[in-house]
Amino acid sequence: MNDYPSLLLVFAAGLLSFLSPCILPLIPSYLSILGTAGGKAKNQEGQEAAQKSMLLITTVCFVLGFTVVFIVLSIIMSVTFLFMGGASVYIRIAAGIIVIVLGLNVLFDFISILNYEKRFHFTKKLRGLPGAFIGGAAFGAGWTPCVGPILAGVLFLAGQSGKAGIAAFYLGVYSLGLGIPFLLAAAFFDRFLVRSAWFRARLPVIQKISGVLLIVIGFLILSDRFSALNSALQKWQYQYTETHVTEDPRTVFNDAINDSEAAGYVVSGDTEQAFHDAGLRLLNRRVKPIDFTLPLLNGGSAALSSHKGKVVILNFWATWCPPCRGEMPSMEALYQRLHSKGLEILAVDMGESQGNVQQFVEEGNFTFPVLLDEDNEAAYQYGISAIPTSFILDRDGMIVSKIVGGMNWNTPQVAAALEALLVSGAAMQE
Repeated sequence: MNDYPSLLLVFAAGLLSFLSPCILPLIPSYLSILGTAGGKAKNQEGQEAAQKSMLLITTVCFVLGFTVVFIVLSIIMSVTFLFMGGASVYIRIAAGIIVIVLGLNVLFDFISILNYEKRFHFTKKLRGLPGAFIGGAAFGAGWTPCVGPILAGVLFLAGQSGKAGIAAFYLGVYSLGLGIPFLLAAAFFDRFLVRSAWFRARLPVIQKISGVLLIVIGFLILSDRFSALNSALQKWQYQYTETHVTEDPRTVFNDAINDSEAAGYVVSGDTEQAFHDAGLRLLNRRVKPIDFTLPLLNGGSAALSSHKGKVVILNFWATWCPPCRGEMPSMEALYQRLHSKGLEILAVDMGESQGNVQQFVEEGNFTFPVLLDEDNEAAYQYGISAIPTSFILDRDGMIVSKIVGGMNWNTPQVAAALEALLVSGAAMQE
């Protein structure tokens, strides 16, 4: 993954959470409790070294506890975005606004209800390593007024990817930002007590920095420009570092898809009007797709590039997605209607086993090709953040349209638009 800027931002969010007024002043108390969780050394010889080692081990378990909680939350968030299909766009907008408001509240403290204390208190001593792990999980589940907004922002940011693995990775990085200082404080407890006084004196400034970071994250979520930030920084790195590497084709592709200022020939005037009548948004320029080869559900494999010369609907979907299931019958009807004229439908299932997909396809009597993207590599390359997502390719193998969300493919308007694209493409080839 080349999203280094985003990872640094998420790591910084974890570090700021540690330095927040809700956590930093209480670190000595947390470590004291963790120090007793492992018990005392049985003899005086090497007792101090043994106690330090045990403190570090129990702190590792504590960090693992809240890391697991954060990762579970991130997976739930990402599945929610993916499950909502086209509605995830509205969720993203709402999430961006919420995170911006949370950031402003961190700066100006105008929403009093958010100051309600939600921190977990250890009412009983933690016992052993399992106790330290459970304590960390409870710590992660008990959001505090100043840490909760930062964590919420990171969760929204990670969740909009719609990919559980990526969301979990992001929250793992956030947990590192929060957990590494915990481990350093445990390893160098005496020095930490001295140094923490310097940080405590600057907690108001740190809190302001946290508020600004939240507002930045909120705007990135709201405008869906987080990937654009990564791309811009990666391009800068490419231009101004001595070691040039090949530009990531995924970045090039998503830049082209999201470019709203490009101009140029896309389709003929009549075809453009037909797409407009069908409610199909045309891109401002044709985009070269990323080629891939995936196994077919019924055996063998297929490459996207092998279908050049046809009009192709490239559809990313999954059997557990209601909007995906809802649009499949209309896709089959369209396929039967226009396949003989040069239309191909490639339905790329994301991350499921062959058995589950086979049962669904057989029950629906779907005859168009179904491809299996078991590791979600093709979906990742295409930047899929919600399903179903479909791309329409012309006979030259270039993308001319992107549709997010389920739709009825078997309307007269959609059929007319695709027939116009088939005819105009055939005329151009002649």
